[in-house]
Amino acid sequence: MAQQPEDAFTFWFNCNKDQKKDGHYWASAEVPVEELRKMFEWAKTAERVQNQKGDDCVKLRANLMPRQSKAGNDYLLMAMSDQKPRAAESSIDDAPF
Repeated sequence: MAQQPEDAFTFWFNCNKDQKKDGHYWASAEVPVEELRKMFEWAKTAERVQNQKGDDCVKLRANLMPRQSKAGNDYLLMAMSDQKPRAAESSIDDAPF
């Protein structure tokens, strides 16, 4: 399997269920300034795309992972970083035999 390049930066968020709105979550994070610096440096040269409004943008990715706090509360842990191209999947044609 192809190895992914290291993340240019990573932000971690705790996503908690909203107690008043079913199916809604809210998130909070303590983002290290060093990770913000890494993101800024990455964004200077990252590939640009345009959103529906025509704004110049960069692509990010996020993973949501279910967790449970020490108090027994369910929440989602979100990791956000730079988006990388999908690893090329090997095919039978690439087999060494």
